Amino acid sequence: MIGEYFVTFLQQTVGVLTPVNLFLMVVGMVLGVLIGALPGLNATLGIALLTPITFSVPTDNALSVLLSLYIGVMFGGSISAILINIPGTGSAAATLIDGYPLAKKGLGANAIMVSRWASAIGTLLGVLFLLIFAPVLSLIAVNFGSAEYFWLGIMGILVCGSYSDPKAPYRGWIAGILGLLFSFIGIDDIHAYPRLTFGLSGLYTGVELIPALIGIFGIPTLISALNIRKELVTENLGNQDFKILGFIRKNILHIFRWAVIGVGIGALPGVGENVAAFMGYSDAKKRHPDRERFGTGEYAGVAAPETANNAAVGGAILPMLTLGIPGSPPAAVLMGALMLHGLKPGPLLLSNNPEILPQIVAIFFVGTLLTILVGSVMTRPMVAIFKVRNHILMPIVAALIVLGAFATRSSDFDIWTVIFFGFVGYVLQKVEINPTPLVLGLILGRIIDANMRRVLVIHSGKLIGFFERPISMVLVALIILSLISPFIDAAKKRRKGNEV
Repeated sequence: MIGEYFVTFLQQTVGVLTPVNLFLMVVGMVLGVLIGALPGLNATLGIALLTPITFSVPTDNALSVLLSLYIGVMFGGSISAILINIPGTGSAAATLIDGYPLAKKGLGANAIMVSRWASAIGTLLGVLFLLIFAPVLSLIAVNFGSAEYFWLGIMGILVCGSYSDPKAPYRGWIAGILGLLFSFIGIDDIHAYPRLTFGLSGLYTGVELIPALIGIFGIPTLISALNIRKELVTENLGNQDFKILGFIRKNILHIFRWAVIGVGIGALPGVGENVAAFMGYSDAKKRHPDRERFGTGEYAGVAAPETANNAAVGGAILPMLTLGIPGSPPAAVLMGALMLHGLKPGPLLLSNNPEILPQIVAIFFVGTLLTILVGSVMTRPMVAIFKVRNHILMPIVAALIVLGAFATRSSDFDIWTVIFFGFVGYVLQKVEINPTPLVLGLILGRIIDANMRRVLVIHSGKLIGFFERPISMVLVALIILSLISPFIDAAKKRRKGNEV
């Protein structure tokens, strides 16, 4: 089966290399780099804004634009991190630790070059894992029943909550439960009874995912970006004496390990690229022979997070395609885009649409090459854009937010949805609660609700139906582990602190 996917992958790669697709990929990549580099914007918002625009185009063209944008954002965030010490994306926060000191030394161009190549290699290795493991995971997922999907949804929210705030995991769990409550709005799938609609006809179909995501991530982003002060470093930006291929050859095993870390973290429900970047950086620092130099301008400190966060893209898409559970907020929006185009992520996706996985991998493969080419061309223009003040740029983004929300269904109600969830996102930001578990709860709520009620109906209201299959028991054990592991880790840290 895997061999067939490789053959189809080669065919899809040839199909991607058409003038129209290449043009759309370049457009998506340029937009991605712009969105990623502008402080405060991110891949989630970028994909959410562009998804409604791609609704009327063929699915393969829509995937070309959206996936290229995803790749471009992941690289673009490092440009602002290196040049102005402000991460364009959350995952680039690890990149600036060594990237900005390199720029202050006059090695900004070299740091961006390392970031560009590390991003490309990380993306390539991430989708290679996706191509190998997606068919296997899909075959396993076909054996899932209603009870397994119920527990899988619960586990996804709890794991995401734990990782979103390791010091206080209950905060993430609260956000996840809030997302579940929002997902229950609308006419239920079994008895067709309106729930929590308050008489508003716009809520009968439930909360629209794309406008909600635009609001949660877009409005707080606008407010935060207006408070950002930029201090641009451009000295010796053109310095290109760095031997990038020699650096890659010397660190090839480390790069592969950082990619594996990225894929593993990315595959965890809702965790995503931000955690992967810091895990990669931590690994690089721990294994470096001169770890004290980290933070003062080490190229490995740029390569590690950029490799890991780009590899996490493939990891995040893996459970999204095969289980219907996204591994990151951008993957969640991408899942919504696939559903808009009539594709239903889950165990049957690869059997019903066998071309979709090789097509996605082919787009990522070509996008990897475009990252190197487009990234090198766009670095200097980005310096000019950084000089534009945010109070000029952000109103343009605000107009795009309103346009993106309205374009989904041409409904005024979706604009109000953006405003409401923008308020929710802003409140969460103020109380320092990560919104990612809320997003995952919003996506998984319908799955959890429908499967829970189905199990109860089949077993006449008895709870034994949730525990009678081996896979269910494994998932229950993992849920218990996810609940207690943050407290075990905290206890270990306290014990180490007492010993010191």
